[in-house]
Amino acid sequence: MLFLLISHSFIANARIIEFMGSVALLLIFEFISLVLHPFLQIITYHSAVWMLVALVSIAALLVPLHHKVEKWAVTRLVAKNNAIRLTAAKKIIEKLDDTSSNSTDPDK
Repeated sequence: MLFLLISHSFIANARIIEFMGSVALLLIFEFISLVLHPFLQIITYHSAVWMLVALVSIAALLVPLHHKVEKWAVTRLVAKNNAIRLTAAKKIIEKLDDTSSNSTDPDK
């Protein structure tokens, strides 16, 4: 999301968004894991199996959310890229129209 906010005039690749989304998913999972770790230790009585079950459950909740956010971000990225390309194409067409009308103008 930060990438979309920063890049107003930058045409980006969808793979960059996918990679950054995967990194963000890992960072968020690690943050949640670190925050909940003391609480999970109390609940699971330091049992490695129950800790694993709890962390897998947290990951199972985060992954579908990640896919929805990533799909939204890629959709926004494609729309933004199309708008930037359309604006650039309009500028090029205007320049071509101006040059062609100036070169064929009989008054000059």
